[in-house]
Amino acid sequence: MFGTLIASIVAGETADIIGRTKRMAIAYAVAGLLVLFGVMFGLIALYVWVAGHWGPIVAALALAGAFVVLAILVIVIHSSSAKRQAREASKRRSVDAKAIAATAAVAALPALLAKRGSAVALIVPVLGMVGYLIYKENAKPGGGRRPRDPHNRP
Repeated sequence: MFGTLIASIVAGETADIIGRTKRMAIAYAVAGLLVLFGVMFGLIALYVWVAGHWGPIVAALALAGAFVVLAILVIVIHSSSAKRQAREASKRRSVDAKAIAATAAVAALPALLAKRGSAVALIVPVLGMVGYLIYKENAKPGGGRRPRDPHNRP
């Protein structure tokens, strides 16, 4: 695709490409406007049909209510979708942060081990990290506290 674009620019076809793009944009804008007119006339026809059965006031109220319900439905769906995407992004960030930390630790390891006696100095943080991971794995959810029972007081 980029090769074709570069070749067309070199060949002097830039003005032709710009002209085609303008014509395409105008055609899509006109088509969009015509679709909008079609939808509006469809809604007018729906109103006239409902007004013939129920009367003009009830038809207007029914269509207004239907559009409000549709708007609320769109907002609810968008809200739930946005929350789900935010949770997924948070999980991705967490995984990325862990990967970056592991990469930094692996990259720093040769420099730390190059000095004499630094291997012994690394044992304490590593043992601390292992201890924390063991604690975290064995800890009860909710901070290890049991919920209070109002009937059984200690």
